[in-house]
Amino acid sequence: MMMSSEFLRGHADALSRFAKETVDRARAAPDDFFLQLAAKNQEDSARAVEHQLLLDEAEEAGELFDLRLIGPQVNGCISLDWFIKAMEPLSKAWKLAAHRLRYGTDSSRAVGADVVSALNLKLAGIGHGSARIFVTGNARPDLTGESLLQATLVQIFRLLNSSQDDFYDAVDAIGGRSAHQLGEFMRRLDDAGLAAQFTWESPRGRQFWEGGPDEITRIRALLDTIREPERYEEVIQGRIAGIADTGRLEMRTDNGKLLVRFPLKLTEQVQRLTVTSMTSIRVETACYWDSVQKKDIRKRQFISVE
Repeated sequence: MMMSSEFLRGHADALSRFAKETVDRARAAPDDFFLQLAAKNQEDSARAVEHQLLLDEAEEAGELFDLRLIGPQVNGCISLDWFIKAMEPLSKAWKLAAHRLRYGTDSSRAVGADVVSALNLKLAGIGHGSARIFVTGNARPDLTGESLLQATLVQIFRLLNSSQDDFYDAVDAIGGRSAHQLGEFMRRLDDAGLAAQFTWESPRGRQFWEGGPDEITRIRALLDTIREPERYEEVIQGRIAGIADTGRLEMRTDNGKLLVRFPLKLTEQVQRLTVTSMTSIRVETACYWDSVQKKDIRKRQFISVE
């Protein structure tokens, strides 16, 4: 936590009242230079604390994403042109991942206004230390009972911190187009000789990614192995062994345990399935070729109950 929001709220209220009193006095004495200066300084201080309070409350709500850029050419500031170019693929990666998580498919064009509105991403400020950028979003649950912002950030951090063993599952969660945009962001970091740190205080604990030069190289190498998977539909029959709020259901079949991801828009339909009951479901199976381990990896996405 940055600071107690309860303390900040009281501090902000007190500063605002104090500033208002001084401003009122300054308006009544427009020729008093020192009173005008005091009024401006107090207003600035009140606004600074109010902004800190907004960030603190966003952090408590799981709505604050902290991006820190680190490098020899970064000293509290960074090239505006580079920043705009670098943040574009990162923003696209989040939006494409959110679309994939909500609908279960990659967006074939620009992400729809419903997803953009649900995320409500905003540049919320610049902090001290290297080039530190605060981004906020909307963590309120949607009609499925889940927060699209938080579901998206969970999967983004999962991919960034993934090992070879769970990499393709993480890619399948956010989709190939989102993964490609993340790779583009990493390339732009690499080209600029920058490192990065991502931090998010999620409802389930602190999420962190340390993007030093070696880590950026590792992630880029993994992302470069991605090829469009073969996709086909199939019907799976088995017993429901469990349903997780992370968008997964587990089935026990004659061929063993299978994990099936389901999009947020189908949460209600999936939750109607009864644990231990025998059922048949239609899924889309994506078959990825793992060029490192030299084997096929299959990931399944729920479509409907048969």
